Amino acid sequence: MEEIQEKVKEEEEATEIERNWADLPPELFSVILNKFSEISDFVRSRAVCKSWRFSSSVSDLPPQFPWIFELSNGPDLEFYSIAFNQVYTLHVPCPTAMRFFGPAGGYLLTGEEDTAGSFSLLNPLNNIEVPLPVVLFCVPYKFALNFSSHSHLSSQIDNYMLFSEYERSVGCKLGDDRWDIIGPGHECKYRCYYFKGLFFRVEDSTGVTTVMDISSRKELYVIQPPKYEHMSKMSFAGPYLVESCGEILNVCYNQSYKRKNYKFYIYRLEFGNGEGNPCWVKLTSIGDRILFFDFSYGNGHGFYLKASDFVGFKGNCIYFINVVIRAFDQSYNYLIVMYDMENGETVFIDSPFGRFKEITWFMPTINHI
Repeated sequence: MEEIQEKVKEEEEATEIERNWADLPPELFSVILNKFSEISDFVRSRAVCKSWRFSSSVSDLPPQFPWIFELSNGPDLEFYSIAFNQVYTLHVPCPTAMRFFGPAGGYLLTGEEDTAGSFSLLNPLNNIEVPLPVVLFCVPYKFALNFSSHSHLSSQIDNYMLFSEYERSVGCKLGDDRWDIIGPGHECKYRCYYFKGLFFRVEDSTGVTTVMDISSRKELYVIQPPKYEHMSKMSFAGPYLVESCGEILNVCYNQSYKRKNYKFYIYRLEFGNGEGNPCWVKLTSIGDRILFFDFSYGNGHGFYLKASDFVGFKGNCIYFINVVIRAFDQSYNYLIVMYDMENGETVFIDSPFGRFKEITWFMPTINHI
C-alpha cells in the first residue's frame, strides 16, 4: 500500500512540474529561447510541452554555426559541431540505393542510383523531403552544387538550385517542373554561381567574370580580374565568389604545396552606381563577418555568418575545408582550417572523423523551404 501511495505522489509531483512549466509566462519563455545557441537545445525545449511548442516558431531559431558532415550513404548520418565539440548521429529514411551528393542550404541532395534522374532535397533534422524535377543529362556527383537562399541570415528565400559543370550549367527554382539549361557547352573551364537573379561565370584560365540576367539570359557585364598576387614556392587558387551582406566578394589564395601555409586575398565587386563597368576593389578586412568555403569541391561554394552572433568566435576570418592528395598512395586527406585575415595566422581544426573521411559544411535548420 505504501509503495502505491508513493507512486501516486510521484505522479502528482510530475504532473505539477509539467503544469508549472506549461504555465510559464510567454515573456520568460522567449528569454529562455534566446539562451539556446545550439539547435538541439532549441528542439528539446519545444518538446517540453504543447504550450512551449505552440508558443515558439522555427523562425525563432537563433543563428547556427555550421556543422561538419561526413559524407556517407546512411541511414545513420554523422555531423560534428565545431562550436560545441559535439557529434550528432541522425537517422534518416534511406533506401539501399540512395546516395547523398552534398549539402544544399540546410538540406542534403539525395538520389537513388537505380532511378535515373530522380533527385530530392532531404532535411536530416526533421526528415522533410522536397522533390526536384527529373534531370537526365547530368550526374550530380560530377557537378558543383550551388544552392542560393540570399544568405543564411536573411528571411528572403530565393531557393535556386544550380548544377554547374565545366561545360554547362542547369538550374531551377524549387517548385519548378523542369531544369533550365543556362549555358551551352564551352571549351573553357568555368566556375558558376547564382546570386539574386544573376548568373556569374568565372573563367578559370583568365579570371574574367561574366554576369548574366538569369531570366532574360542577357549578358550584363564582362568584368576583368584584379591583379592577383602570386607568391613563389606556393600555388594559386581561385577566384571563388560568395555573397556577403549584400555584396559579391572575390576570394583567392596562395597555398604551400603541403597545404600548411596560406595567404588569402579578398575583393569586393563595385558596380559604380551603374556608371561604367563594375570592377573589383581589394579589401583589407571583412569586419565582423566569417566566410566559409569548401575548396574540396570544384566551385568552392561559400557562405557567411556574423561573428557577433556566436560566443567565442571572432570576425575577419575564413573557415574552409581543403583536400590534399598524398603522392605515395593517391589518397585524399581532408583538412579543416581557420585563416585569420588580421594577422595571417593559420589554425588547423581537428574533428572526430579523422582526415581520410570525405567531409563538407552543413547548415543545420528546421525551417521549411
